[in-house]
Amino acid sequence: MTAAPHPVPRTAPAARRDDGAASPAVARPTVARWTVAGAVAAGVLLLLFPALRPWPDESVPTLALAAGFASDRWVLAHLCGIAGLGLLAPTLLGVRALLRGRPGARAATAAVVTAWAGTGMSALYFGAEIFGIRTLAQAALRTGDTALPADVDALREQPAAMTLFGLGLALVAAAGVLAAVALWRGGAAPRWSGVVLAAGLLLYLPQFFGSPAVRVGHGVLVAVGLGLVAWAVHRLVDRA
Repeated sequence: MTAAPHPVPRTAPAARRDDGAASPAVARPTVARWTVAGAVAAGVLLLLFPALRPWPDESVPTLALAAGFASDRWVLAHLCGIAGLGLLAPTLLGVRALLRGRPGARAATAAVVTAWAGTGMSALYFGAEIFGIRTLAQAALRTGDTALPADVDALREQPAAMTLFGLGLALVAAAGVLAAVALWRGGAAPRWSGVVLAAGLLLYLPQFFGSPAVRVGHGVLVAVGLGLVAWAVHRLVDRA
């Protein structure tokens, strides 16, 4: 007579592996929360950049123009822009972690690399915008010399600086496209959730030549795009 097999005891899933690292079941929601937070923060900061920035008439060098360039709003707005761009790569790194083992993971990896490189190159130009232009404006206010703000164009149009800025924003645009591809292939819902962000990042360089209304509208577009990425990340974890 054959003995009945002993029932296999049921064990609760371990929260951590033997090496002490968090298990995938624990890690994925944690990564998702940080990724969502990064996307939302980046969207808010990139909207605040044009919304907070003073918009004096730059067609004629005046002391009013110098006052705008020397203001605290000028510094705060540009710091928001740098911080917002700087959060793109960490956010995409979270997307890459959530897509590991899925189609789209390689595109997400490429998006992280191009975002890091692009934002680093762009930040150099932002630094000149914040501190270089502000220094010229403060000198104009001290001396009453309205010719000094005209030197702003010489600073902005320095060939090496413009080249770095253009290449940096081109890489940021590429990161947006790669992120959209990664989310599309990785089964995000909806699949087009990265397309709005890709459009916003593709337009980042051209929008600098637009009016204040265009600039603020572009900030809204990028913020919406990052909000959609946050939503898609949240749903990726729910569907896992």
